[in-house]
Amino acid sequence: MFKKFLAVALSATMVLSLSACGKSDKSSAVSVDTDYGTVKLASYKGLTAYEDDSKVTDSELQSAIDSDLSKHAKTETIKKGKVEKDSTVVFDFEGKIEVNGKKVKFDGGSAQDSTADIAKSTVNGSPMIDGFVDALKGHKVGDKFTKKLKFPKTYTQTTTVNKKSIKLANKPVWFTYTIKSLQKTTTPELTDAFVKENYKTEGLSSVKSYKEYQKKELKYNKIMNQVWQNYFAKCKVSKYNKDYLDKYSKEVESQIVAQYSSYGVTDIKTYLQACNLSEDDWNKQLKDSVKSKIVIYAIAKQEKIDVDKLYKDEGDAFAKKNYGSDIKTLTKSYGEDTVKETVELNLIVTKIRDVICENIEMKKGAAPTTKAPETTAATTEKTETTAAETKK
Repeated sequence: MFKKFLAVALSATMVLSLSACGKSDKSSAVSVDTDYGTVKLASYKGLTAYEDDSKVTDSELQSAIDSDLSKHAKTETIKKGKVEKDSTVVFDFEGKIEVNGKKVKFDGGSAQDSTADIAKSTVNGSPMIDGFVDALKGHKVGDKFTKKLKFPKTYTQTTTVNKKSIKLANKPVWFTYTIKSLQKTTTPELTDAFVKENYKTEGLSSVKSYKEYQKKELKYNKIMNQVWQNYFAKCKVSKYNKDYLDKYSKEVESQIVAQYSSYGVTDIKTYLQACNLSEDDWNKQLKDSVKSKIVIYAIAKQEKIDVDKLYKDEGDAFAKKNYGSDIKTLTKSYGEDTVKETVELNLIVTKIRDVICENIEMKKGAAPTTKAPETTAATTEKTETTAAETKK
């Protein structure tokens, strides 16, 4: 979970790096120095947003609530019982195919501690060949058994046995299962007690205040969707901290290689080739990511946000709430610098988002769209082209 969190921090864009429209010409830019570089910071107060584009629907609010409750769900491991049609099962499996009259294991055919959702017929969230998940039904925790299945005729994967490539399509396969446990997940209900327990730091104590809080969060994020990208473009970096830019570049490259090494990525060059990206494009992306961080810290500096105090006062609560572990525990796994940089950045983003949204210039209606006027001839031509394309 924290790795995903870290990836967000490395991009340094957060919830703010979103497509948008809006304007900000209330005052001239000011030059602000940060540890990551110097930027001519455009005015971030008085940005324009639109009421219709900022409204939060009841379904959006309910979806956010359901998602939050699911994050607080607790999973219980059950060591006894039978696999039912709605069970979640933890199991090991080993697959074998027949080659020259002998059953042999094959690449990707075995795994430990896999989780099957019987109702969805998936394993670790992915579909399997017909019969693989159903084979678990009716068996008990502790059972070990073998089931003969068959790969589909359309199966495209191959395997290597004794240096020989073998097609798996339409081939019989024997899977040996070992059922280790069942899982039961309980999702909490939205009550005053839930709010008091999980939203102390936000000062919430009732379902009503919780819903107002969630609605505000959704609205503020919608506002940022409207204004941030255009505002970000108005901020001009005059100087990058070269040491940090180099360090950041190496961190991103290391993460990419670790994530895609199984696909033959050995360095950033092989990754760029696979993505069809030029080095110039890649360097621009790196600079834009660092620019996001420069702009974020520059606004924090202008707002006189005490970053160290913010991290000290709210960092632990943020880490526990979002990632299930306190700062000390995360530090053991990811290192002090990484954890501090990541949590601190998330906290600052929220603070400056609130500043921007609380000083927004809200206009009625929706944001205007630019659309070239069409003549009758142009409309006719477009219709004919579409019809021809449809026929084709």
